[in-house]
Amino acid sequence: MITTLTRPVRLPAALLALALALTGTGLAQQAQPERVAFLGDSMMKLLGHQGTREMGKLPGVTVVTNFTSLGSGLARLDAFDWMAKFDTVMRETRPTLVIVALGTNDKQPMATADGRTVRPGEPDWTPEYARRVGQAMDILLKGGAARVCWMELPVMKNPQHEADAAAINDVVKEQAAARPAVTFFGVRSFLSRKPGEFSKYMIDATGKPIEFRDVDGVHLTRAGADLVVTKLIAALWPKGG
Repeated sequence: MITTLTRPVRLPAALLALALALTGTGLAQQAQPERVAFLGDSMMKLLGHQGTREMGKLPGVTVVTNFTSLGSGLARLDAFDWMAKFDTVMRETRPTLVIVALGTNDKQPMATADGRTVRPGEPDWTPEYARRVGQAMDILLKGGAARVCWMELPVMKNPQHEADAAAINDVVKEQAAARPAVTFFGVRSFLSRKPGEFSKYMIDATGKPIEFRDVDGVHLTRAGADLVVTKLIAALWPKGG
């Protein structure tokens, strides 16, 4: 039904403000729906599962993609092409928020565009890896993501694995800092009992030890994933979604 007014109706300013608030037409007050994608390697397996479950409970939040490729990363794009996957996800599911967990498997030789092979420890390895991380972030942002959350790798039990993880984190953190819409989400501060120390167990509020890390010294347990997701939700939606 269309109602026609014969003359303009002027509302008092206070009444107009109240009407806008009640009808939700005030743009500053209207919550925008969030479409979430979880993408990553084996570190994302439990995070994506728990995140899909918990974020799906939030008002206005829909998880549109939860994809994990075990053993993959940005180093061996010949084995699994993450750049193509990012592009496909953005075109087909249109997420506004993309949460990424990659890097666990990435301290490997990489083939460059000019046909060379750069190996970890060589001067050209870090710049090439940084280029790939930046390219991945740009694909997500140009594809329509309003924000990207890239997960920090936790402290690893094996000293060599930890050195590799720390180097990967440094690259990702630097690339994220150059892009205002990308957040480098730190997890080490609450997954370790002491800074830089691998902690298989954490103590809860009742003094009970909770196993947060897997026996392999790399991955999270379900309890660990639950903790990360809880912290992630609090950071992404500080007002509860």
